[in-house]
Formats: sequence, structure tokens, C-alpha cells
Amino acid sequence: MPATLSVVLLSLASGLFWGVGPIFSKLGMERGGRSERATFIVLSVGAVIFWGISLGVGGGLEAFGGLPLVAVSAFVVSGLCGTSLAWLLWFRGVDRVGASVSNVVFYSQPLFAVILAALVLGEQLTPTAVVGVGLVVGGIALLSVSGDRAVGSWTRGALLFPLAAAILAAGGTVLNRFGFRISTVSPLEAATVNLTSALPLLVGYTVVVRRGALTGISRSDLYFVGSGLANAAALFTMFAALETGPVVLVAPVVGTSPLFTTLFAYVLLRDVEQVTRRTVASAALMMAGVAVISLV
Repeated sequence: MPATLSVVLLSLASGLFWGVGPIFSKLGMERGGRSERATFIVLSVGAVIFWGISLGVGGGLEAFGGLPLVAVSAFVVSGLCGTSLAWLLWFRGVDRVGASVSNVVFYSQPLFAVILAALVLGEQLTPTAVVGVGLVVGGIALLSVSGDRAVGSWTRGALLFPLAAAILAAGGTVLNRFGFRISTVSPLEAATVNLTSALPLLVGYTVVVRRGALTGISRSDLYFVGSGLANAAALFTMFAALETGPVVLVAPVVGTSPLFTTLFAYVLLRDVEQVTRRTVASAALMMAGVAVISLV
């Protein structure tokens, strides 16, 4: 299989899994779950899975001892900011504005990822990519001026949660690609380091600010476990794509996630969330943008 095709397929698979995660999260929050608890469970599920595979068939702890410090540092910082903090803001967005809207805004991250990749990694930003970025921005603008409300009543300021998550996640994507460029770290090792480093920040924040969020067992937890499984698959396939593919290709294709979320929300969340015409139109506009960027 040609390298470019494999990168596209891995990125598309990642977009599918990222699209499924918010559906489970929204269902859990509708059953009393909270964004901090959701993020903790999602990260923990992924970390347990990746550590289990690493210890079982990935070479064990010895494999991590030989990793370059600079590359590991890149994945650690990505885990702290691009995963832990970004996911926390993302889940808050799902709670405040709904799965479809939050994911549409969150996946404006190709806009920021492409720009950062051009500035930091020297990846080529062509006029075609600029057109694609413009379409992405147009999709966000359409959503922000929308009179529709996908979940109850929310203000435009609530969009700052998924937007901030998008910027942090984009920076994390660039850091991850940097780590792969300067080392031979495997996607499994990178994902393990990423999620493991993300947990301390989240736990520390939750213990200080939301002390009761991690105690007890809730009926919503099973849904968050489902989200954790989907997000773990999404993270691994994205890392597998970034191992050989540039950010300007991977990030836009992964950005097809809102189409999957909107579809799943329409089918599964009719009693929880109304997917409006304006939401669908903004998602379509953004996807046109990421499709153009993918042609670069």
C-alpha cells in the first residue's frame, strides 16, 4: 500500500473514532456524569490499554528506557497540554453546547495545526491550503452566528471551551510529529507516554477544584469507558499516521470527525440533542475546507 494512502486511511480511521467518543460522553453526562470525571476515565482507559499492550508485547519497561529525551519531552508536553487540558475543555464543550457543535468547533484544529506546522516544522503552506483554512474558518463563523441551539440554551462564549481545546490539540499534534521526526519512537510508545503524562495534571486539578468528581461509582461511568476505548483507538491511529505523514495531511483528514459525530448524534441522540440544519451546514463547510487542505 502506498505510504500516502496508508496515512490517509489511518487518519480517516482516527477521525471516525474521534467522532464516536463524544457520543458516549454526551450520553454519560446526560446520566449525571461530569466533564472532569469523563476526562479522567477516558485518559485512564487509554493509559491502561497502552501500558497493558506495552508490557505484554511491546518490549516492556526496557523499551522506554532507550527513548531519546527530547522526543519523550515532546510527547510529555503534548500529553499535558494537547491531551489532558484539551480534552478537559473539549468535554466541557460537549456538556455545554452538545456533541455535534463541540466537535465541529474542536475540529477547527486543522487551521491551527497547519499554521503551526508551517511555522515550527517548515511544512509547506500552499495557496490551496490557505483556501482550505478559509473554508474551515467560515464553518466556525457560520456556527458562531447561528441562531440555532443544539442543546438547550447556550451562549457564544461557551464556544470558547472547544475552541481553546482545538488550539491546544493542534499544538500537541505538531509536537507529536516533531517527536516522530527526530526519533524512532513507535506509535504505541508515543501514545503510552502521552496519556500517562496527561493523567497527573488532570488528577491534580480535579483533587483541588472538583474533589468529589473522582469518588464513588456512577451509572455514567460505563459510557465514559466506551468513550475511552474510542478515543484510545483514535489516538493510536492518529499517531500511526503522524509517524510517517506530515501534519498538513494528517490533521485535515482527522478533521473529518464532525461528520461522523453529526451522523451518530442524529441517529443516537434524538432524545438528547437536536442536530440543526445550521450545524450540518457548518460541518459541511468545514469538511470542504479540510478536503481542500488534504489535496496539498
